[in-house]
Amino acid sequence: MCYFGMAGTQPLSLREAGVEVEWQQDGACAVIRDIWPDGISIRNRGGEGVAALVAETPSMRILEMKDSQILDNGLGHLSLVLRQTNQLEELYLSASGHVGLEFAIGVVNRCTRLHTLHLQLLDEPTRQRVGKNLQPADFDTSGYVPEKKEGEEEEEGEEEEADPNPPADEDEAEERANAKIAKLQKLFAENDYDSENENGRVGLSGGAPGEGQGPSPAFVRLLGTFVDAVAKKENLLNVMLIGDAVPAEFRLDLQRSLDEHLQLAAKRAAAREENAVRTAYDALKDQLEELSTGPNATSVEEILDGGAGGMPQTRLGMRSYVNRRLFAALGEALFECQRFKSKENESVAHAEGEMAFIAMYIRKHALLMAEEANSKKR
Repeated sequence: MCYFGMAGTQPLSLREAGVEVEWQQDGACAVIRDIWPDGISIRNRGGEGVAALVAETPSMRILEMKDSQILDNGLGHLSLVLRQTNQLEELYLSASGHVGLEFAIGVVNRCTRLHTLHLQLLDEPTRQRVGKNLQPADFDTSGYVPEKKEGEEEEEGEEEEADPNPPADEDEAEERANAKIAKLQKLFAENDYDSENENGRVGLSGGAPGEGQGPSPAFVRLLGTFVDAVAKKENLLNVMLIGDAVPAEFRLDLQRSLDEHLQLAAKRAAAREENAVRTAYDALKDQLEELSTGPNATSVEEILDGGAGGMPQTRLGMRSYVNRRLFAALGEALFECQRFKSKENESVAHAEGEMAFIAMYIRKHALLMAEEANSKKR
């Protein structure tokens, strides 16, 4: 089932914001894509629309927004709804800055059903662009050249030629020239740096020339908070931080926490398998034994034949016996069917397969009981 590109199925709030949704996996997965890649980035880019879509679709389990271009403020609207509904199991977000990472930390702390989270991070305070009248280039005066009037050059040249204090001899003239050279060398040394911004004296990150190597302190602090939050949530099994700005040590710490979560999940699965050894068939045997050795000590044959005095047993007792047999057999069939589904067996992935499996299991169960009855008669 796919609605991508069908204008009639796209919510109005998403179309107006420049994004559209493609439904996959029978409505369980929503893929959000940007349809105006060259649009102005001052707009919210559909964050409110996607948040409303999630709130109105409780069956949604996967949200993929890598190509949505939704900025940090839009992620704020989305994270609020995700924390309220707690319905998603997989979440793939678009590129975000520090503000978007803070929203992601809130999602990690509140969404207990989430097991997969992919983030694209940039070391920027926020990716939300706002309108500005002034720009950093407006404060850059390094390329300023004063205007000169006609004849001013000649006058300055004449003034330079007419030195008011001419040197007395050649030694004094050489000393003045050396002092001028030393002054220029000092000026060049003070301005000799490898700047990130060749057009000015302020780097792109707002720091001094030559600074800005490595992640910013605010980004490092937020990454540490994020990794600590993931470590506390055992439901998270697949978390990925995408971006060159993320240091390798944070990726390593994150992977260690995820490995611990995977080990715990494997231990729980093994415990469930051990508990499943005692199947519903064993429970049925215990119930039959209880009927034979209980306070009234009535055998199955006596219940069916009418008892020791030839008088039939009450209908309530017969009904209880039959119900216990049927419920135990059906419960065992349902339990085994669910166990096969948890292992992603394709034969029980749909309703028809489930019914066929249950019918097959009940017939097998009836055959085993018949064989046991025949062995007892012999």
